[in-house]
This record gives sequence, C-alpha cells and structure tokens, in this order.
Amino acid sequence: MNEFGNQKKELLQPLLSEAGAGLLDCPGFELGVALLLFHLARLGFSGLDPTKVLLILENQDKKTAGQLIVLLKKHVKVSEGIETALEEALAARNTLIYRVLIDNIEQVAQAETRASLVLKIRALRNKDTKS
Repeated sequence: MNEFGNQKKELLQPLLSEAGAGLLDCPGFELGVALLLFHLARLGFSGLDPTKVLLILENQDKKTAGQLIVLLKKHVKVSEGIETALEEALAARNTLIYRVLIDNIEQVAQAETRASLVLKIRALRNKDTKS
C-alpha cells in the first residue's frame, strides 16, 4: 500500500471501526428479538409456533428486524416504553445499515466532522443495543 493509502486507512480507522461495530450490533438486535419470540413460543404464547420461530433463528425463514417486531407485537402486549424502545432501536438499526455513511459522506474529509460522525454512529449504536 502506498503512503496515501496508509494515511487514509489511519485517518478512517476510528470511523470505520465504529461503523463496523454498529453493523455487528444490528444482527445482534435482530437475533435478540427472534430469541425472545422463540422463548415465548416455547412458553405457549398463542399463535407462536416454536418450530417456525426456530426456522427464523436458523436463518431458514428470513425476517427483517421490522418483521420480527411486528410479529412480537402481534402476539404479545408490550408496554408503551418497550414499544418506544423497539421503534427507536429499529430506526437506529436502519440508519446504521442503510444511511449513516452515505448520507454523511461529506463529513469524512475533515477531522472535526469525521469525529462528529463517529459520535453520531456511537449514539445510534447505543439506541440499537439498549433495547
């Protein structure tokens, strides 16, 4: 790698590290909701079949985080606080995966704005992981 490439890698490392950690948090959030559904199904919650939820856990029946939340709310009465937390986590997840880097690409060039973007990603990760 040439000097420019090395310098670019060094400057982008904190940003890409935080973004990468966010990308790891997101499937963890989805898996957590799916695992909750599985345990509720095993406990006999009406309309939840443990065999079908197991297919989701094993990635044989693909469900998005949004679909999992809809499924949860369909079969379980969740408190207003839990519903708000799930909605915030889903919005944070979607922003982390689809929008945060591309929508803020102009902030990558300058050290100050890049640092601000790292903080923005960290705040999104906190919403995603606290639910």
